[in-house]
Amino acid sequence: MNHSARNLICAVAGGLALAACGSDAKKDDAAKANNPNAVSPDQYRKRQQAFADSVLNVAAPASKIAEKLGKGYAVGSVQLRDTIAALAVKSNCFAKGRANDPYLAGTVSIFAHMAVIGVDLIQVQDKQWTSAAGDLVDACLNAAMKDWKLDMSFGKPAAYIVQVQFKMDSTLLKKAIDSATTKAPPTKKAPTRKPQVDR
Repeated sequence: MNHSARNLICAVAGGLALAACGSDAKKDDAAKANNPNAVSPDQYRKRQQAFADSVLNVAAPASKIAEKLGKGYAVGSVQLRDTIAALAVKSNCFAKGRANDPYLAGTVSIFAHMAVIGVDLIQVQDKQWTSAAGDLVDACLNAAMKDWKLDMSFGKPAAYIVQVQFKMDSTLLKKAIDSATTKAPPTKKAPTRKPQVDR
């Protein structure tokens, strides 16, 4: 059986455990040891943080999104933005995305339609995520937003755009990486006792 066929069988049988199939695991370990481009977990975390920051920095501001959508759209007040952000955090949707990608970060533009009765429609209008795991967050937010009730104190009847940023918590991430890479201290052997002899 050639090398490619064996890899295919391993991939089908083991899913993501391809590297652990047969002698390939030893080859991968040897390749990593000789790879000058290999990075430490801390270096990888910093690289992912820099990427997340770049994605957050290039997101179009709410004013540009409102302008692109046309007449009838305005930037929501700070009070509306902060309230929606608090509700978004409470929904735990970002945690669902982070479960799939611990480095997930992004900017979400949220549409809130203020009618005479208050906000009657809230949904994700535009988004920019560091990975596809952000789609899970968007779907969760759209489902959660159906239950959000906001009154007329947030503005006159209009269509508002507010932005919420979701950032990676680098301190928690570093703790998780450190705990995963730190070896447990060796356990001490129990002292051996000499058996007592009855006399």
